[in-house]
Amino acid sequence: MLITTYGIVIRERNVGENDKFIDVLTSDLGVIELSAKGVKKITSKSFSSAQLFAYSKFCLNKKNDRYYINSAEPVRIFYDIRLDVENFALASYFCDIILHTITSEQSAKSVTRLFLNSMHFLEKGNHTRELLKSVFELRLMSDIGMMPDIVACHSCLCYQTPLMYFKIRKGTIFCENCYNRSGDAVAINTSVLHAIRYICLTDIEKLWSFKLSEEAQQTLSYITENYLLSHTERHFKTLDFYKELENTFNEQ
Repeated sequence: MLITTYGIVIRERNVGENDKFIDVLTSDLGVIELSAKGVKKITSKSFSSAQLFAYSKFCLNKKNDRYYINSAEPVRIFYDIRLDVENFALASYFCDIILHTITSEQSAKSVTRLFLNSMHFLEKGNHTRELLKSVFELRLMSDIGMMPDIVACHSCLCYQTPLMYFKIRKGTIFCENCYNRSGDAVAINTSVLHAIRYICLTDIEKLWSFKLSEEAQQTLSYITENYLLSHTERHFKTLDFYKELENTFNEQ
């Protein structure tokens, strides 16, 4: 029995001279590991479909809970991302997050759309890496059921005040009248608050249609990164690598 699915390769591991295992993010099956025999041969029909960052149509055989590639056809290959070291590092971080949060045999339609759109914008350079990173971090957390409580003040239900406070570990916001100045809260102005709400709640087609000042983006970046790290309880080496590159290029 053949199973047909569309997915993007987010990790690859070589096995011998010609084979490899690949992890693929799919809308209908979540993240699945595929045995890809002979795909490292240039003559293999699945050579391009099974490479990192390739979005492909896969025809699979399933035996004893393991998937094997029967055939594959590339739909889009985000090859240019691999030509820019910072883009590659950020895309690798995205892949690492997905591998940690998405399991096999689960629906991952929203996360797949988020990742494909993020990869498209990353390759085309339509938005800054900082914005793409923040949107991906916070929207993915929202899509997997870990959206922060950002509708109103956690205490008095006030919609907003000129200054609000976002508690990272609790995932809650407080108005300036209710905040007791304890914990890991970050002060946010209305533009950052609106950006957080927008990322969590808007339709994905409009998700990247906002702009922030440099200062507001720095605050948003701090919140989204630390919120994800706190609630996944995971340290990502790919994030360390991305930030090292970012610091190096900013110093030049």
